[in-house]
Amino acid sequence: MKRNGIYLIMACALAAVLCISGIAGYRSGMADKKAAENAAQFRDAALAREETRETEPFTELDAPSEPVNAAALEETEDAAPEQTPETFGAEAKLLWPCEGAVLKPYSMDTTIYFETLDQYAGNPGLMIEADVNAQFVAAFGGTVSDIREDSQYGTVLTVDMGDGYETIYGQVKDLTVDVGDPVVKGQALGYVAEPTAYYTKEGSHLFFAVRKDGTPKDPADWLAER
Repeated sequence: MKRNGIYLIMACALAAVLCISGIAGYRSGMADKKAAENAAQFRDAALAREETRETEPFTELDAPSEPVNAAALEETEDAAPEQTPETFGAEAKLLWPCEGAVLKPYSMDTTIYFETLDQYAGNPGLMIEADVNAQFVAAFGGTVSDIREDSQYGTVLTVDMGDGYETIYGQVKDLTVDVGDPVVKGQALGYVAEPTAYYTKEGSHLFFAVRKDGTPKDPADWLAER
């Protein structure tokens, strides 16, 4: 009986070991199956993301926009007001178109002596001493209305200043403007040329005149003293 009891205990222990081993194996198998399923799901998700990147069109990111400074914008607009062209008239002022002394003044009421011609005659403008190739500028703004060749005054440039007023520049060359061009006060217009045969003894100079409705006027009435 004692021996049979020992055998029974051994049989029960073996059965318990086999039962425990079976349960552990089952659990291990289930864990391996679950891990395999998770791995498969992860792989499928990765493939799906890769396919999405390949099929979706590439779009560049928009550059971040800087905030608009309204105060700075208003300040910029205020700093550049619309310019109104200067109007010529009795109170206007002319710039001297070049440096140099006045060789012959305006004189239409009386005659003055001209050395080259050896005679007395009227002078409808100023003869301002200037070296050949000296630059001259616009005494006032306006529009170039005429460029012509004249036997007495050489190349002559006329600028319409408005309201019937014109400025005339003679004995010039290499003009930087053409008929129809707008000019502003102080703008370089060209250079002084050799004097024509009428004024060789007087020497090189810029002939400068002002006309109102075609009538010569004394430029000195608008030129600043110097």
